[in-house]
Amino acid sequence: MSPSKPTPRVFLIANAEKSGAAESSRHLARWLESEGMLAGVDLQGRPESVNEAKADFVIALGGVGTILYAGQAMQDRQVPIIGVNMGKLGYLANFDVEELRRHWAEIVATPDLIERRLMFDVRLVSSGEERWRGVALNDCVVRVGDPFRTVSLEIQIDDRPLCTLVGDGVILATPTGSTAHNLSCGGPIVEPGVEAIILTPKCPHSFTYRPVLVAPSSRVCVRLLAREPGRHHAAAVLDGQRVEHFGDDCLLYVSRSSQCFQLVRNPNRTSWNTLITKLKWGQDVS
Repeated sequence: MSPSKPTPRVFLIANAEKSGAAESSRHLARWLESEGMLAGVDLQGRPESVNEAKADFVIALGGVGTILYAGQAMQDRQVPIIGVNMGKLGYLANFDVEELRRHWAEIVATPDLIERRLMFDVRLVSSGEERWRGVALNDCVVRVGDPFRTVSLEIQIDDRPLCTLVGDGVILATPTGSTAHNLSCGGPIVEPGVEAIILTPKCPHSFTYRPVLVAPSSRVCVRLLAREPGRHHAAAVLDGQRVEHFGDDCLLYVSRSSQCFQLVRNPNRTSWNTLITKLKWGQDVS
């Protein structure tokens, strides 16, 4: 007789502003507690408590923003996230509440339902010293800062010059994030299982700049070229959640993280099904 698996510890994160999310989280919390699985609940904007709880799974009730909120909170301790859609699109949220309850035993018992996706390690270095660090599940967007004019960015790949880009910035997206800000700026849709760094210019001042895919083993470096040193700034925005401003004295490095973004997929859906049903890809909408 094989030994039974330990009961998983589950942490609930909910966007209380989403209609029905707070009520659904209370129902799920009662159910998880009755089964001895509840590790904690965050409805108060304190997601870092997920790491203190040492959860095995995270249930995120809301939409894509709630999932990214949870992933940002976990930083270097990523555990599988189950997205429950309580909003409109919910591209990464593959379950509704009833589906979650119905498939729960299968989710816990089937490791193959956990998709391990590439994510970024992002570092800001000044004078050779690391000043700031974060992770990105969707994207790292380098955008114009004060005084809010176009920026000139020197971009290197593996310490070799690629280009000097003049425009509103650049998007460095993971395949998971290819359907987000990257897509709205004309970048390609990339299947989540493909490992690559997507580099998409934002409103460049030349039509010669086009999105490119970079090998996942590469390290991308972005440096702000200020017309007046010390007076121009840019900002690095991670997953739309974390923002760090920097000037021409800094180097921004983006590379593959040693961690993976872990997303539980709905056994009744595929990524292509999600693309077609939620983004209407390939459908005639005229």
